[in-house]
Amino acid sequence: MSRTDDRKYMLEAIGLAEKGRGLTRPNPLVGAVIVKNNRVIARDYHRGAGKPHAEILAMRKAKTTHGSTLYVNLEPCCHTGRTAPCTDAILKAGIKKVVFAVTDPDPRVAGKGARILRKNGLEVQSGVARVEAERLNDAYIGYHRMQRPYIILKLAQSVDGRIATSTGDSKWISSLKARKLAHRLRSEVDGVIVGSGTVRADNPQLTVRHLKGINPYRIVVTGNGKLPASCHLLKNNQDQLTIIASTKQATNVGTEKNNRTPIHWSIRPGTDGVDISDLVEQAGQFGMRSLLVEGGAAMITSFLRARLADKLILISAPRIIGDGLNSVGSLSTISITDSVDLESVRYEQIDNDMVMTAYPKWENA
Repeated sequence: MSRTDDRKYMLEAIGLAEKGRGLTRPNPLVGAVIVKNNRVIARDYHRGAGKPHAEILAMRKAKTTHGSTLYVNLEPCCHTGRTAPCTDAILKAGIKKVVFAVTDPDPRVAGKGARILRKNGLEVQSGVARVEAERLNDAYIGYHRMQRPYIILKLAQSVDGRIATSTGDSKWISSLKARKLAHRLRSEVDGVIVGSGTVRADNPQLTVRHLKGINPYRIVVTGNGKLPASCHLLKNNQDQLTIIASTKQATNVGTEKNNRTPIHWSIRPGTDGVDISDLVEQAGQFGMRSLLVEGGAAMITSFLRARLADKLILISAPRIIGDGLNSVGSLSTISITDSVDLESVRYEQIDNDMVMTAYPKWENA
C-alpha cells in the first residue's frame, strides 16, 4: 500500500471516530478501517465506554479478515478493562498488518500493544496522519501526558472583544448554531466551570441540550460559597452534578430533603479569589480528565494568569458593541513579547460567526 493510500484510509478512520464525539468519555475517539486487496471490507467506530472498541466492531463486520490491513487512529489496547484486549482479537483474526496514527498514552498500553503485535509476526506501522489524530483526541492525550485535567477555555464575544454591554446584557452575542457548539463541548468534558458572577447574571443550566450527549459536572467557583437559591444549578440538581468550589463552606446550597445538595470543594484562597491550581488539582483527584471553562471574564482571566489553559475556542460574532465588558481582563502584559502566543490555529465559520480553535504556547509566554 502506498503512503497516499495509508493516509487516505487513516483519515477515513479518523472521520469515523468523530461520530462518537461526546459519547465515549473517558475513552478516546477511535475509528477502524479494514482493507484487503486495496478495498475497504469493513469499517466502524467506538460508541461509548464499556461498549466494543472500533477494531472489534469492524472485524465483526468483515466476512474474513485473514491477510488484511487494519487502520486505526489509536494504538490497539492490550489490557483488560471493561472489554477484552484488542490485540488478542487482532491476532486471532489473522490480520497481517496494523497501521495506527498515535501511540496510546495510557500507561496500560503506551507502546505495549504495538510490541505484542510485532512479537507475534504482524507488520506494524505508526505515525500516519499523526497530527490529525492527535488533534482528534487532544484532551485524552493531554490528560495522560500532563497527569492533570485538560483545560479548554471557551469565549463568545463581539468582534471588538466584548462579552456584554455596559449594562451587562449578553444574550445573545453569538448565533444559535454557534451556541449549539457550547453544548457539544459540554458533552465532551467531565466538568464545566463558571464563576458565581456568571451564575448571577445569566442563571445558566450548563447541561447538554440540542444534541445527544452526557451531562458534565457543573462547577461554580465562588469565594463565599453562596449562590441565589433560585439559580438553576441548585433548583435542578436532581442529578447531583453541581459542585460548589469555594474558600468557605457553602451555606445555602439546597436541601437534603429534595436530594439536591451540591457537592462542596474547599479551595485554597488565591490572588484571584481562589487558587486555580488547587481547583484543577481537586478536579483531578475527583476523577475528572477534562474541564471546560465557560466564563465569565474573571474566570477566563484567572486561568490564563495561572497558565492553566491547553486549548482556546473563541467565537467571534459579527457585531460591534463599543463600551462593555471585555472578554479577557488584565494579564499584566507590558510588551507584545509578554502576550500569550497561540499555535495550530484553525478557523471555521458557523452561520455568520467565526470560530477560532488554537492552543496557547506557554513556553514562550
